[in-house]
Amino acid sequence: MRLFLMASLLVLPACPLLDVEAQVEEVCLTYRGVTIPGVPVGQTSIEQSFTLDQLQGAKDLADADAHLTFTHAEVRAVSGVGDFSFVQKADLSIASGDPNSTLPTLSVFDCEGCGTSAAALDVDNATTVPVQDYIKTGSLVVTIALQGTPPANDWIADVDVCMSGTISYKVAP
Repeated sequence: MRLFLMASLLVLPACPLLDVEAQVEEVCLTYRGVTIPGVPVGQTSIEQSFTLDQLQGAKDLADADAHLTFTHAEVRAVSGVGDFSFVQKADLSIASGDPNSTLPTLSVFDCEGCGTSAAALDVDNATTVPVQDYIKTGSLVVTIALQGTPPANDWIADVDVCMSGTISYKVAP
């Protein structure tokens, strides 16, 4: 009995007292009022970048060592266009907004033939690249690139970039 008790006490320090892992439900970062300039007739692509720097909730998760991946992005027409039927290809990429960052630009969403008669373009992410290091930098530069027959007039969109993941917490003796 004493031998069993001593062996149990020797193993105890290697075991955590508490080990919790939880799913992080989908969290979306929204940028409202992205102005996308019109293009000359005949031009088949447009690219527009903006900076997301209101990351506090997502940054708190990343700082707590959550493992986060992007799930999807949604671009919603607010004015100037009624739908996204002009889109033949869409790509959304992120880069760190920190000028001292060495993180590469990361293509997180793309689609071909994704034009739609709806007022929202919803693009799923096919990759599972971890993005917490980008979020930890405090700001993201998001670039939307569209190919097709973009409108000649300026238009305005709201953009959601959504992510989910897991977070773990351990308490050791």
